[in-house]
Amino acid sequence: MNFTQPQNYEILEQLLLKPDGLQQVLKMSLEIIMKSERKLHNESTSDLSNGFRPRKTFGRGKIMELRVPRTRSGNFYPIILALLKDQEEECRKVAFKLYSAGLTTLQVGDLFGDLYGRSYSTSQVSRLFDYAREEVQEWLARPLESYYPICYIDAVYISTRRVDSVSKEAYFTIIGVKADRTREVLAVFNNPTEGSSIWEDIFMNLKSRGLKEIGLIVSDGLKGIETVINKHFHGTEVQLCAIHLQRESLKYAKPEHKAEMAEDGSIPKSV
Repeated sequence: MNFTQPQNYEILEQLLLKPDGLQQVLKMSLEIIMKSERKLHNESTSDLSNGFRPRKTFGRGKIMELRVPRTRSGNFYPIILALLKDQEEECRKVAFKLYSAGLTTLQVGDLFGDLYGRSYSTSQVSRLFDYAREEVQEWLARPLESYYPICYIDAVYISTRRVDSVSKEAYFTIIGVKADRTREVLAVFNNPTEGSSIWEDIFMNLKSRGLKEIGLIVSDGLKGIETVINKHFHGTEVQLCAIHLQRESLKYAKPEHKAEMAEDGSIPKSV
């Protein structure tokens, strides 16, 4: 059945006037495009059509379930699906950027409601971050070089959100200096508190990823750290950070003597 262009416009107009009319037109358009793609694929490859498979995607503030064409060989993948996937990936990246900037999952969900016409629950926003978690895990498990001339190890305390509360937690960081003098962050581990026992697990992780030898490790004066280093990297020289040592010494000085002890400028007088 062939319709004139005015008739086509009239049909579309009637559809768009319905409550979910725009959603229906969008769904229909995407499915028509995919069926046309399959037809071209079959003509160029002598493949055969083999029904449809369901595929959920996000569009115009709502979830759409599309009928994606299949072929006998299974080698057909509509180009339009790749574009939709890119859009979903972009949404996940935007959500993660907002969350890493300090917004809560509830705030991210509300903001997505303003931008895309549909609010996300906190659990849905958390699922949007799954891609980022996967990338972080891949980075943390990547292979390392077998030798680093120098490694700096330390822990920094950063405010961390756990459910509905925020507290300072330790993030153990290892920076390696390569033979060409470039630096590389080897690993970052999170633990509520700092202690030499956590370095046991960290060094075992580094060794499992290919690290065999370190020339020099620069560390603070954490109790027991030298013993742990010698256990995992025997023969490695250890240099305790002078600033940490000096700041630790100031704890035992009277307030009126601290300024005098810090006169060389290596210790902030405000400590």
